[in-house]
Amino acid sequence: MGKNTSRWLAGFVIHILMWTGYPAFGQERPPSPPSEVKIPKEPGWNSPAYRGWELLSIPGLIATYYDLDLDGKLDYQVIRKIIRKGTSDKTTIKQAIESARIDNLTVYVSKPIIYFTSKYPLFYCLGVDFRRNCRNIWIDVQEDGLNGNETLYTLSIPKHMVR
Repeated sequence: MGKNTSRWLAGFVIHILMWTGYPAFGQERPPSPPSEVKIPKEPGWNSPAYRGWELLSIPGLIATYYDLDLDGKLDYQVIRKIIRKGTSDKTTIKQAIESARIDNLTVYVSKPIIYFTSKYPLFYCLGVDFRRNCRNIWIDVQEDGLNGNETLYTLSIPKHMVR
């Protein structure tokens, strides 16, 4: 391959990467949430802000949704890991709740399946859009509740490319 052909090909590849928005070329970091943004405490299922839950397309996760300002739009979600499953054929709801209490878990029921999840969320998401994507996401790797060890989580900040 000639010198001019190599330069042309390299220029073409860089142009395509810039045109498609490849993160290493010219994109700015997304704005971080202001440091004064606090992660809200989860209201719980008996709160007027509770809007339901669903299994996520990522296996092993359940999301719970809330409308904190009660304006009819989702604005907060928490995501928990599923620890185990059971069936309502073999376990009553009362037995499932008691088992979860003993094991320090949370219960989600969708007959005939009973899901046992971590008591505390893995992810806290504030600013949920109509597609249920989050603007600000924090991760609590230890899943020990809101105590200050949660860290901002993002996949959109470019990382240094390592060889």
